[in-house]
Amino acid sequence: MTKRSRIFTIIIVLVLTIMFGVQLYIIWGLTIPLSKGQQEDRLRAAELQQRIADLEYMLDNTDDPDVIRRIAEELLGLVSPDEIIISSGTDGRGSD
Repeated sequence: MTKRSRIFTIIIVLVLTIMFGVQLYIIWGLTIPLSKGQQEDRLRAAELQQRIADLEYMLDNTDDPDVIRRIAEELLGLVSPDEIIISSGTDGRGSD
């Protein structure tokens, strides 16, 4: 192998290595947001599974007074007569 062909070989290997490194860096940069999105999705799925378990428990125990109260408060927005409601005084509508 001549000196000139050896230099061309080294240059080609270096160029290919640099191109590979740049592509690897780009791919790595794209996978980081995907990984974070997966973590957020897993957390959301765990929260939904817990909510499903809570709703199934309430469905299975509809005769329990505590469950009845919880359904009335959380799902229907009701309050007991002896509770005092404090609000900001606005009903969510703009004043025109």
